[in-house]
Amino acid sequence: MAKDDLSELDQDVNEVLRRVEALANDMRGLGMELRFTAEEYGPEKDFDGTVTRTVTFNFRVAQQD
Repeated sequence: MAKDDLSELDQDVNEVLRRVEALANDMRGLGMELRFTAEEYGPEKDFDGTVTRTVTFNFRVAQQD
């Protein structure tokens, strides 16, 4: 697993996080009460040599009475 592989993977994960944050901001702009958390796991090397990282998102949407 070369350092460049991890650098590219880090950039991809950061782009995913940025896009999810932008989506959450758009939803908030529509008046939704929304929070999300992200948890990252890895990197791991699959049986075929592919380096992966798992990112899990949890969203909480609330409605105010």
